[in-house]
Amino acid sequence: MDDGARCLLERVRHCALPQGEIPCRGTWLRQKGEMRLAPGRAWLPFTAEEWFEGDGIDFRWQAKVRRAPLLTARVVDSYRNGTGVLTAAIMRFIPVARSSGPLTDEAEALRGLSELPWHPLAFRETERLTWRSGSDTKLQATYREGKIRAIAEFDIDEQGHVLGGTATRGRMAGKSLVDTPWSGIFSDYRIFDRFRIPAFAEATWHLPEGPFPYWRGQITEFRVIP
Repeated sequence: MDDGARCLLERVRHCALPQGEIPCRGTWLRQKGEMRLAPGRAWLPFTAEEWFEGDGIDFRWQAKVRRAPLLTARVVDSYRNGTGVLTAAIMRFIPVARSSGPLTDEAEALRGLSELPWHPLAFRETERLTWRSGSDTKLQATYREGKIRAIAEFDIDEQGHVLGGTATRGRMAGKSLVDTPWSGIFSDYRIFDRFRIPAFAEATWHLPEGPFPYWRGQITEFRVIP
């Protein structure tokens, strides 16, 4: 790891983490927000919970998405031990989507990597996660596990806030995953359970026809899992 990356990692950790020992098996949060499935489609409200494990990128996102006044979809997005899965079901019992396999593994690894601002203990060098600096504000993370390789670049300000990130991620297009430029922004930093994390985030796909903001959410609860 180069000196610039080491300095940026220390800046992020100093901003996000409390002083002293941190007994932590992971973090948990609750969200509310809205998402849409394609440009021009309506925004759909959702509520969700998300768990991050240990100090890696493993996560599980479990959401209820309101498709109509009396119609709710349950969506589960996860990455654990090198395996990624995306499922969606109407009223929990009628499956409408499922994605798994090598492309999904990589896409979900990239999601876990891009959401590290909600799991700041993982901003450190490990066997699977390495870092390098692109400038005094750019921090690039590379995650490797088996054949999976995921890369994301974060924008860091002088205080250590992660302002956003960019990557190329797999996007569902019909029944296929298509590599697509992606960006996310983080803002409204607050202290939850002694951690300073962004309470708001928005994600955008960058399609040939233009930017497509597709997800935005607010953190309503957050806690460390001791």
